[in-house]
Amino acid sequence: MEFVEGVTMDELELEERQIVEKELEGHLATMRNLKSRHWGGPSGIVVPPYRVLNNSARPLWSMKIRDSEDLVFCHNDFSTHNVLVDPKTLKVNAILDWEYAGFFPQEFEGMYFRRPGPSVALGDEAHDEDELLSIMNANCLPL
Repeated sequence: MEFVEGVTMDELELEERQIVEKELEGHLATMRNLKSRHWGGPSGIVVPPYRVLNNSARPLWSMKIRDSEDLVFCHNDFSTHNVLVDPKTLKVNAILDWEYAGFFPQEFEGMYFRRPGPSVALGDEAHDEDELLSIMNANCLPL
């Protein structure tokens, strides 16, 4: 751990956030090019995004290995409060809180960095928790 200068993206004005979004889209494209047949993080532990974990009673996830490398690397908590930005240049200094990161289907990466707030659906936004939980349940090994 180290201290990184900057402000969180949610402290920026809308026009400034939109500039930062373009850089983040490039980082997302890079992460989506990292592929695996194995679910979860580099350690092999599968920690679903909080919005999924919070809706499941299952404490541990052992997942089936995929037939192809169709899982992509996801941050899974990609919200404006987890992006540190230089307020003058509007360049990303750091992306924080990688505890939910790992290889998952692409739809697990919510685009929550496009608006202030947590990495869960707010208001009239589409709630995907049940769909993602269903995907995980269909791909997990029996306990």
